[in-house]
Amino acid sequence: MKDEILIKKICGDVKEELENIGFSSDYVDFAKNKYKNFTFKIFELKPAEANILKQTCLSLGFDAAVNRDAVTCKCEFSDAIINGSVYQIEKLCEKLEQQPFRLKKLSKILKGKITPPKFYKISEKKFDYKKPYLMGILNITPDSFSDGGKNFNPTTAIDNALKMVDEGAAIIDIGGESTRPDATPISSEEECRRILPVISELKKSNQNIIISVDTIHPETIVKAIELGADILNNVAQIEKFEPVFATLKNHKTPIVITHSDTIPPTPVTQDFDGNIVEEIYKFFAKKIQYLKEKGLGENLPVLDVGIGFGKSINDQFELIKRADEFATLNCPILYGISRKSFIFKTFGLKNRDKITQIYAQHLISKGTNILRVHDVKSQADLIKYLDKIK
Repeated sequence: MKDEILIKKICGDVKEELENIGFSSDYVDFAKNKYKNFTFKIFELKPAEANILKQTCLSLGFDAAVNRDAVTCKCEFSDAIINGSVYQIEKLCEKLEQQPFRLKKLSKILKGKITPPKFYKISEKKFDYKKPYLMGILNITPDSFSDGGKNFNPTTAIDNALKMVDEGAAIIDIGGESTRPDATPISSEEECRRILPVISELKKSNQNIIISVDTIHPETIVKAIELGADILNNVAQIEKFEPVFATLKNHKTPIVITHSDTIPPTPVTQDFDGNIVEEIYKFFAKKIQYLKEKGLGENLPVLDVGIGFGKSINDQFELIKRADEFATLNCPILYGISRKSFIFKTFGLKNRDKITQIYAQHLISKGTNILRVHDVKSQADLIKYLDKIK
């Protein structure tokens, strides 16, 4: 008999680990929920709601951390943190359904967090939440920060788009106006002249290509969608696009909601005074609710934290570090870090694609769904290599 006792942390599939120790196969699907834990932060509960939540958790063998003044109702609101197994949280949801105030609503939301959706749809194509996908950047502009002028000729743009698809891009993001700082604004007419022929030819070449149109002009949106664009990649406030909501709804076109300040973006040196991740999380939650209220609830939005848009360098690193915290919004998460200025301002101009690839690997490990990139081939290779060690 060995004298030593070894302990290791389980980081992989709990079900597989249970099977490995010889656990009963008849019971394993139920038991895995007892050994898989979640930690959730719940925002702005009323003191009575926080107290009932805490007592209900305690009755099930786990706890809820709440504001110390919640018990005496001296605070207006209290956030709460709970940590429990899937089984415990399922039981919590059952009990909360019988409780007053907003706790029945909380029960429904919590259920959606422990059983997230497996797929999302863009056009008629299904995307797996557990897999990363690449959005290839096609800037049909003379002044984009990285590749301005490269695709300004329509024939070259089409050839490069088809090449990116061959290399592994699931989506082609087509833009006709640069959003870099100090970029020169253009009219919708000029933007349409640049991008519409490319969208049209790409759809003729391959109807299965998923095309994202990167624009802030309502007139361009309508024309691009009618030509076959599948996604609206929007870096402006979505409220500005209410006149085209009917078009988006009729074509079931999802919107990329980007957390941004101004277009072009304002350079920021001062770090955000607070929790940047929670600030953006709440921003997304409000925008998702807004789209539902406007009848666009079926068009599941894609969420882009807006790297490079009104954030300090430290804020951008923080958003990359904590990318997995946005997953409970149950929408696809997009990061556009490719060749962004925070990389070369920190590490210099050399090896921007290599550094992008390193951070992309981290984002993939954090469950990021879509990576918006310039160098499709290297990122597709990265995904292929990582797939072998999943």
